Amino acid sequence: MKYFLISIVCVLLFSINIVAQELVLYYPFDGDKDKVSDKSGKGNDGKFDAGGLKLVTSKEPNLGQAMSFDGTQRIAVENSKSLAINGPISFAFWTKKSDEIGGTGTLPRIISRQGDLHELAMDSGHIKKGTFAIYFGGAPGWTMCMPVDMDWHHIAVTSDGSEFHVYLDGKDVFQVKGSGPAAYTGTFYVGSRCDLTSKEFYNGLVDELAIYSGALTNDKVNEIMNGGVKGQLLAVSPKSKLAYTWGFLKSEH
Repeated sequence: MKYFLISIVCVLLFSINIVAQELVLYYPFDGDKDKVSDKSGKGNDGKFDAGGLKLVTSKEPNLGQAMSFDGTQRIAVENSKSLAINGPISFAFWTKKSDEIGGTGTLPRIISRQGDLHELAMDSGHIKKGTFAIYFGGAPGWTMCMPVDMDWHHIAVTSDGSEFHVYLDGKDVFQVKGSGPAAYTGTFYVGSRCDLTSKEFYNGLVDELAIYSGALTNDKVNEIMNGGVKGQLLAVSPKSKLAYTWGFLKSEH
């Protein structure tokens, strides 16, 4: 009986861990011709509402292709139930910026969301030129940044609901307190700020873009960076690994 209860507790804890790290959007940028297909199984495909698809060779052969943003392209992703994450959330991606042009107040967005809810930007002077910074509906605001050069780098941003961690190449570079907005809703953008009139387009490459419902651990960030999004095991649906695998297989065909 004792061992049976211990087994049940372990299963429950494992299930909670699965729910806490559910993959809800994944863009490998491979194989698409005129659209951006979501390979998470959640159906969060993207469309171009500015510019168009431009694929180039990624960082390594096993990563296939990457999306090239030249300051004119933007991907728009419609709001969905799986992207309406009102709690812990994480982002992970490979990126290589092409320039550091701009000035004070200019923040070329890699990721943005309607209402300035998710803002991940290569800073060109707002805080310090040549850095990466985040803004989540004002909590946190543009208060901290980290230097990022013009080589390929893996960046991850995680939030457990009270604190944000920003990783560069698997290392937890800075943390900032902040709850983020009460509700994450609205159109999600890749490649520019939600407001196009600001002309804050990103100029560079992006690959292996993933969004998770839940806060990724340091170990998990490194697992994703080294083994790829497909290779990490806990990016599953809350029902079971089989459910996630079936969803992923459907998205592949």
